[in-house]
Amino acid sequence: MDESTKLKLWEKRERERKSTILEEYTNSEDYRKRLETRAKIFDACVTDRKEYLLSRARILELCKGIQEDGSYDNAEGIIFFIDNFGWSLANKIVVDKDKSKHLPFLLFDIQKEAITWLVDGIDNGHDCFLEKSRDMGASWVLFVYVSLWYWLFKDGINILLGSYKEMLVDDGTIDSLFGKLEYALGSLPKWLLPKNFNMAKDRTMKKLIRRENGNVITGDTMNPNFGRGSRKTAIFFDELGFWDYAKSAWESSGESTNCRFANSTPNGMNFYGMLRETGISKFTMHWKGHPLKDQDWYEYECFRNTPESVAQEIDISYTKSLEGKVYPDWNEINVEQGQFKYDSNAPLYVGWDFGNTDDTAIIWAQPYRGKLRIIDTYANHGKIIDFYIPFITGVTDSGIHKYTSRDLEKIEEHKYWKQGVHFGDPAGRFVNNVVDKTVFDVLKDNGIHVNFQDDWKHFKIRKEVTRQLILDGIQINMNDDTKWFNNCMLNAAYPKVKREGIEFTVSDKPRHDSTSHFRSAMEYLALGLKGKSHNIRQVRDKFVKGERFKKRRVVGY
Repeated sequence: MDESTKLKLWEKRERERKSTILEEYTNSEDYRKRLETRAKIFDACVTDRKEYLLSRARILELCKGIQEDGSYDNAEGIIFFIDNFGWSLANKIVVDKDKSKHLPFLLFDIQKEAITWLVDGIDNGHDCFLEKSRDMGASWVLFVYVSLWYWLFKDGINILLGSYKEMLVDDGTIDSLFGKLEYALGSLPKWLLPKNFNMAKDRTMKKLIRRENGNVITGDTMNPNFGRGSRKTAIFFDELGFWDYAKSAWESSGESTNCRFANSTPNGMNFYGMLRETGISKFTMHWKGHPLKDQDWYEYECFRNTPESVAQEIDISYTKSLEGKVYPDWNEINVEQGQFKYDSNAPLYVGWDFGNTDDTAIIWAQPYRGKLRIIDTYANHGKIIDFYIPFITGVTDSGIHKYTSRDLEKIEEHKYWKQGVHFGDPAGRFVNNVVDKTVFDVLKDNGIHVNFQDDWKHFKIRKEVTRQLILDGIQINMNDDTKWFNNCMLNAAYPKVKREGIEFTVSDKPRHDSTSHFRSAMEYLALGLKGKSHNIRQVRDKFVKGERFKKRRVVGY
């Protein structure tokens, strides 16, 4: 039996098995009791009989989380609210076309635990990290109903929902976060809605407003300045593992809220994966916590999907979930992590990739016994080239640019390093319309001569030389910046395309994302080192000894 026939037979058997599991679940005693309770609560709230008026009042209190003793428990309020008034659309596990697509939202135990965990982060003001298998209901439960509950039952709420694609935030369909919000609102009884609420006026593109108290839920797509601005109750990052500017967006939003919520399936060991190891509050929604999924389901998914897809979507694996790596040899065999400080007796080489609205990336490296030591790295975005000069010279001009305390520490450390040999992006030779100078001219005016060759712009040339450099051996001096550089190299990948329903990787050129700039800087460094023995000139230090290290007043945040 060929693989195609085997898959079709397995698909048929799995559909039948899913239907049986779902029927057993919905006919279980526990499920039926919960449905009966939900029906009784609904009847008590909609009847006009006088004796039920207090029942509605008490039910409203339970929705708000008001307990018998008068105390508040927001998590219990959300759970009661969803279990008795929440609805969702049937997911792929419902296979009977005769059944309604609209299902009462009865929470699984793992979903209740996730609500309690996230509410603690929102109410007590700390960041939250959720990792999940696919189809665990995280978007419906945590993004839609948790944010909607705060919007309905609390005052002073300003929540921002973000994802890596605009269509996932608000494209007018139920697949988007705001489409789900609109569906959830439209499913509620009118007495639970805010006074004078008007869907046509109060639900606009990427925004939901409650006019009577100013509560608002807004949406945005990924960008380096995501979340920057007015104070927020919480900022929710949907599928952060797939954001091109995850690091910049996460850091820029830190000043706007005490609760940033990262949610995703893994996508390699990128910034999202790094965030997991920072001590942040974590919660895992693994497929084994789903009452309708079992080992047979898992084995079927393993058969019909690639190992990388299973690792990413089901197993919550960070090391096996990335397909199409540019440098698969960048691994623990060829790359050693440790403490490898600057050696004043060894040559110093610097690799550059230039950017403006996106990142400019810089790598400092020294040779050691046939290997290359990466001793430091730095990247930033939205800065003109002058901003980066102090990281080379160690001198910060007064009043021109503002540097963070971390920037100033790095500049101070680099002040005592030798001038080194620089290699960079050939695009630096083009004139900048703002200052009518090339990037190379500006750097040269400050004693920084960047070596390049025209053919370095071709990726295939860069890749082979860089791969050989990696195979020769890399040592990384680990700090906060080089950790990010290391993850950029690990996660540099080729884009995927879909043709005739089949998805495959195109390996002509890597995808342009947050990993691109350090990858390119590493490639220019590799090309420069390969050609250093011929055609690449070493540059003498332009600065007079003592003059280069003269202290000036520095400006920081």
